[in-house]
Amino acid sequence: MEKEDYQWLIVALGILLVVGLIIKPALTHEEPNFQVPQLPELPPLRMPTPLAVATTQPVTKVPTQRVTTIATQAPPEVVPATTTRPVPTSMPVWTLQTVQFVDPRTYNVSLQTVQYRNLSQTESPYRITDYTSLLSSPITGQYSGTTQVIEVPFPYWELWYTVEPTASDLRAQSEALSSYSTVLPSFSIDVFDADNSSSMVRRITPPGSLDPSLWKTDDPRPWKEKFLEGNKRYYFIIRANMLSSYSIDIKFPTSYLEKI
Repeated sequence: MEKEDYQWLIVALGILLVVGLIIKPALTHEEPNFQVPQLPELPPLRMPTPLAVATTQPVTKVPTQRVTTIATQAPPEVVPATTTRPVPTSMPVWTLQTVQFVDPRTYNVSLQTVQYRNLSQTESPYRITDYTSLLSSPITGQYSGTTQVIEVPFPYWELWYTVEPTASDLRAQSEALSSYSTVLPSFSIDVFDADNSSSMVRRITPPGSLDPSLWKTDDPRPWKEKFLEGNKRYYFIIRANMLSSYSIDIKFPTSYLEKI
C-alpha cells in the first residue's frame, strides 16, 4: 500500500471514533459508556446422571489339549565288534584228505565255457603264525585240471600255492612269435562251492608277471589267499599254461585243533 493510503485509513478511523464517542451521545443525551460489556448469566449446567451399565468379563475358552501317550521302546542293544578269530561252533571231524583230479564234466562244467567274475580278495584280520595243512599232500601238477571235492570243516582257511614257469620254453617261443604276450605263462584257480556248482566263490591268479627273473632278490612264493567263508565243501578248476609245475595246499590255524 502507498503512504497516502495509510493516511486516509487513519483519518477514517478518527472520524468513526468522533461520531461514536461525541456526536451520538450528544444527540441522544447519554453519557458515553467506556466499560467493558458484561456477559449475560447462563443457567447452571446440569450434568446427566450416568446410567449403570452391567459389565461382564469375557470368558476365554481354553483349548483342551489332547494328550497322546507314545509307547517308547528301549534302544537295541549294541553288541561290540569282536576281535577274536572265529572258532568252530561244533566239534568238526577232521582227517587228512587226499585230493585227485577228476573229469570236469563231473560238476557239469567245461574248461572252455566256464564263466566267472572277478571278486575282491579278503584279507585276514587275524595275526596267525602257526598253520596246519588240511591235505595229506599238496595238489601238484603241470597242466589244467579239476579236483575232487574238498571238505573244509573250519570257519577260516587259506589257500597257499606256488607256480614254476617254464623259462626255457618261454624264451624259445618268444623269439619265434611276434607278440610276446601270447607266450607268457598263466595260472588261475577257480574255487567253486561243491553244494552249488553254479556258484563260483573266487577266482585266484598270481599277482604280477610269472617271470622267474623278477624273483631273484625277492621271491613272493608261496602266494596266500584268505577265506572267511569256511565250513563248506569246495572243488577247484585249475588253468595252467606254459608251466613246469604248480603246487596247491590248504592251511588252517593250528589253534583250531585245540577245539577238537
